[in-house]
Amino acid sequence: MKRPTQLGGAGRPRGIAHRSHQSVLFSLSKPDSAANLQVLESALSSLSAWFFHNGLALNPGKSDAILLCTNSRNHTLSHISSVNVSGSIIPLSDHIKLLGVTIDCNLNFRKHVNLVSKSSFFHIKSLRHIRHALDADTARIIGHALTSSRLDYANSVLYGSPKYSIKTLQRVQNTLARVVLQSDRSIPSTSLLQQLHWLPIDKRINFKLATLIFKAQTTHSPTYLATLLHPYIPSRSLRSSDQQLLQSHYVKINFGSRACRFAASSIWNSLPLHIRSASSLNAFKSDLKTFHFQAP
Repeated sequence: MKRPTQLGGAGRPRGIAHRSHQSVLFSLSKPDSAANLQVLESALSSLSAWFFHNGLALNPGKSDAILLCTNSRNHTLSHISSVNVSGSIIPLSDHIKLLGVTIDCNLNFRKHVNLVSKSSFFHIKSLRHIRHALDADTARIIGHALTSSRLDYANSVLYGSPKYSIKTLQRVQNTLARVVLQSDRSIPSTSLLQQLHWLPIDKRINFKLATLIFKAQTTHSPTYLATLLHPYIPSRSLRSSDQQLLQSHYVKINFGSRACRFAASSIWNSLPLHIRSASSLNAFKSDLKTFHFQAP
């Protein structure tokens, strides 16, 4: 991940640095990994030269690099330990933080989940201290603003993640519900969530992804997601021809099933037809939430 620093510009005094975040993604194949790495380093050198000629500076000291792969592939690429960025050697990191999401090399997001859990419990503890002075509606609003928003932020990346990650976040949500409703442990957490009309963590993730898919299909935006979605068109007339399904994709390993191309069709095709054919976004979200509450 590269962070160019602007050295000066119109409307900004010379010498005051302005940081922006850029990322460079590159695919490495096993047979040609060394050659691919040289191409990446050459591209970074050209990028650094372009920044220099446009009043920018690529700061290697504030740059991070990470190799994203499965555990088995990590062993075959163990010879790659660093990346050369403009003459500076950047060692590979176990994790990086991008737009508030902590990404680890195996994409299990365990560290990200732990950080979200730690931050959420801190705010839940603070809410517990003042809960006796708040009415129910105010407590619900504060709980959602301080904790639920953290659980929902970028939660789509957790699709297909290990079950222990989902259980960790679910404990956070259950604890928040008990504090907001001032309930003891004799009442099941599922009843508290239904009372607050909060979807469980796994269903919130599917809800977010399904909403993104609906937007991408109806507005064709963002383009990078819309281009991954292809309607299912059978070679001959079938009963499924008019079901507004998406074309399914085959993956060889479970790691690939978490990709948007596969996850989108899996989630979308599992929804009832009346939800897939909703006339507006508000209608879609309302029917989708009702569907998730009724589902086991």
